[in-house]
Amino acid sequence: MDSKEIMDKDKEFFIQGYARVPIVLTEGNGAILKDIEGKEYIDCFAGISVSNVGHAHKRLVKAGTEQMSKLLHTSGRFYNIPQTKLVEKIAEITPGDLKYTYLCNSGTEAVENAVKLVKKYSVSKGKTGAGMIALECSFHGRLGYALSLTGQAKYKKGFGTYANAPGVVHAPVPYSYRSKLPEDEFGTEAALAVEAIIDRHTSGDVAAFIMEPILGEGGILVPPDTYFETLTKILKERDIPFISDEVQTGIGRTGKMLAGDYWNLEPDLMTLAKGLGGGMPIGAAVATSKIAASVESGDFFSTYGGNPVCSAIALENISIVEDENLMDNANKIGKVFFDGLEDLMKKFKLIGDVRGKGLMIGIELVKDQQTKIPAADEAKNIVNVLKNSGVILGLGGIYGNVLRLQPPLCISEEQALSVLEKLSNAFDKL
Repeated sequence: MDSKEIMDKDKEFFIQGYARVPIVLTEGNGAILKDIEGKEYIDCFAGISVSNVGHAHKRLVKAGTEQMSKLLHTSGRFYNIPQTKLVEKIAEITPGDLKYTYLCNSGTEAVENAVKLVKKYSVSKGKTGAGMIALECSFHGRLGYALSLTGQAKYKKGFGTYANAPGVVHAPVPYSYRSKLPEDEFGTEAALAVEAIIDRHTSGDVAAFIMEPILGEGGILVPPDTYFETLTKILKERDIPFISDEVQTGIGRTGKMLAGDYWNLEPDLMTLAKGLGGGMPIGAAVATSKIAASVESGDFFSTYGGNPVCSAIALENISIVEDENLMDNANKIGKVFFDGLEDLMKKFKLIGDVRGKGLMIGIELVKDQQTKIPAADEAKNIVNVLKNSGVILGLGGIYGNVLRLQPPLCISEEQALSVLEKLSNAFDKL
């Protein structure tokens, strides 16, 4: 079958719930992907920040096949060794008192379970846990409560109350690019806006505040340092738990194991997925001792959560990130990209802002660097030109104008320079 036959067959039988890039992928190795026609691409999206150690890593394949040959499935009713080793490792790499992990199958499930945990904790203290605060422009998932927490209307349209759970309030996002304030001052003001939301727009009974340390789908939005300084004080003063959603930012993506490490964050709960499994479906909700203590037998269960194969691969995946110094490489190659993009920004006025950390980089395109009017059509055009020249790039941002550069952490300097050259050529064509 060729790519047209595959895509036609897919449209005939698969619910087309999202737009897809017209490429049928068949193979991958490191930072390279190959399609059904044999064309190769430098992967600069990593399956949406999933394939952090690269495609078809031999150690992942070995860990998975060895576990599959022993035990493929147990269900959550039984203990298994890879699961136990994995949750112990997660306790090691997460900060503060985060120790107890509930394993599930995706980032959305991780968020749902984190909310369920914090709601139960709130009730155990004699409260109702009626309120939840998230950020505008955020993304936490497309199902149930996670969709309600997601601060983007485009994902909610047509779903009524399914996408708008009672008690969820959204605070302004710390997105400083279009602010007229100095960045430090803006960060403080954005955090104080959360305080105003708590005090003026909720009943005061808030179960938790949730945010991504760096907002991914919202456009790779990096909060100013002053934001977290002020925010954490506000939450602690009101005894409101902080859920750090590291689904996209975690496991080395930003040049540190967790993005929150840049600000020494010690949240009460954390969610992990994507880069955790290296391509396998796994998610984790990690809680402190005091929050986990509220859980009773029967409160949580997953048939597939903690699957021995997924757990074995996730455990090996974390080890690869550490053993192969992939966080160091993320910082090294990240600098190559930032330096190159800074040069392109001087040459091409379409580039309004370049931001991020490690290999989580956002390139915001604008009609004009002074007016900062979003250039969404141009961004789509660039992504398409890059695809044709053999580079897979992500697209996001609340205006649909942010190029998302998130390759496997093993990408080489040679590959990075090739991407920059092709990106320059794409802007020339545009």
